[in-house]
Amino acid sequence: MNPLTLLLAMLGLTGFALGAVLTVTGPYEMGVIVMGLALVFQVIALVRLKRAKGKDSSNARG
Repeated sequence: MNPLTLLLAMLGLTGFALGAVLTVTGPYEMGVIVMGLALVFQVIALVRLKRAKGKDSSNARG
């Protein structure tokens, strides 16, 4: 797995947890923004994984 993809996935998970804590304990809006940004990181990581999987399978056929 590409290190950047792994970093994006970890940022997404950590950011979502931090956003959830902020939403419950502190400024509601900031927590929601952090959770939304974390979901964007997760989507980017999943797209990168899907592209890498597609590239590997096309090379294997080849």
